[in-house]
Amino acid sequence: RYLDGTRKAMNLFQNIANATVRIECGSSRGSGFHFLRPDIVVTNHHVVAAHAGSGVPARAVTEQGQVMNLTLLISSPTDEHDFAVFQVNGSLPEGRYALQPRIPDSFDRGTEIVFSGFPHGIPHLLVQSAIISGRVNDSVFYIDGSVNGGNSGGPIIDRSDGAVIGIVTQRRFLGAQDLRQLAETANQLRDHCQRIAQGGGSVQIMGIDFGGFSRLMAEAMLLIGETLEANANTGIGIGFSIAFIFDACQKQGITSGSS
Repeated sequence: RYLDGTRKAMNLFQNIANATVRIECGSSRGSGFHFLRPDIVVTNHHVVAAHAGSGVPARAVTEQGQVMNLTLLISSPTDEHDFAVFQVNGSLPEGRYALQPRIPDSFDRGTEIVFSGFPHGIPHLLVQSAIISGRVNDSVFYIDGSVNGGNSGGPIIDRSDGAVIGIVTQRRFLGAQDLRQLAETANQLRDHCQRIAQGGGSVQIMGIDFGGFSRLMAEAMLLIGETLEANANTGIGIGFSIAFIFDACQKQGITSGSS
């Protein structure tokens, strides 16, 4: 029985790995997964906002480095349900696995789950165990797992049956708003210094170019903020129900089966 259970868990983890992809859109990196059928890929809207807003190309990359170009079919803005549904252009790499949904009656605390993704945008896929640790509301829940930047858009699977029940959407850490405000201030300072430089102006005191110095300080603030945010991890992730994505796909006639 122990060997059977171990083999079952290994098969589940491998299926999840075969369903998960890294999403690349300009400088943005996140995770995604094949949903309903292999030619459909789902991720968070905030991962591919540049594609939805400006047409920056989006692509999915497997753990083995195989690239799939994507066409957007459906999306919900970041401040709503935060998802994007794509279709793969051209042929699919062999061995891809499409996750099938189940809409739970409730997201019960203690439910054993598995989530997967490419944290920090690294090329190495991680498949991890966790539990549902609490609820935000009927459709949003906390997961007790190591969720990092880059995990956004990855699947959340119920370990008992292998069904996808949610999508990793956020991670919670103290100081997030403060870091965003720091980045905004630093960007404003940098832009101000650039406008002064472009206009031929400068402020020098005792041989020190304070315009250039302020610009360097702004860039240092941005770098520090980005580094802190990228590595902030309290072990608290936030998942959104797969129901929003499934309902949108049904309305567009996207169903299970071959492409």
